[in-house]
Amino acid sequence: MSSKWTPWGAVRRLGRIVRRPGDVVLALRIGYFLLTVPRALERTALPSLLERLRTSTRPSARDVLAGVERIRRLRQPWLRLPIFRARDTCYTRALSLYRFLDAGGNELRIHFGIEPGAHPNDRLRGHAWVMVNQELVEGLDLPQQRRVREIYRHPPGA
Repeated sequence: MSSKWTPWGAVRRLGRIVRRPGDVVLALRIGYFLLTVPRALERTALPSLLERLRTSTRPSARDVLAGVERIRRLRQPWLRLPIFRARDTCYTRALSLYRFLDAGGNELRIHFGIEPGAHPNDRLRGHAWVMVNQELVEGLDLPQQRRVREIYRHPPGA
């Protein structure tokens, strides 16, 4: 039997995910967010929802990179569950990061864009990404950045 399925293996995996007591509460909040955000998107205009996320309280972080790492670490086990696998998209990841990341006094923005297909009849592909002080913290890789045309950002402006 794989050690991953033994009680000791489960404890070791949990130890890699939960590093301090506050992680348990934040992980539960992230899971609840992942469960409820699709319905919130259906019922609320995107700018209103994003404004509510932007003004929500956030767990404090030592710095932006530490906050990004913590959110990713606590979010990923949820996205591996069968109920959430279909939601493991750039939209969900960007929305959860936008909701929970403490950017300190830095400018936090979520961006949405479209990527045209290689041929005129190809479907457009949507993308979402998060930037802090105009630096990418999660989302597109460099080749995608060159092909994607931004269509909306929040908060709007420069």
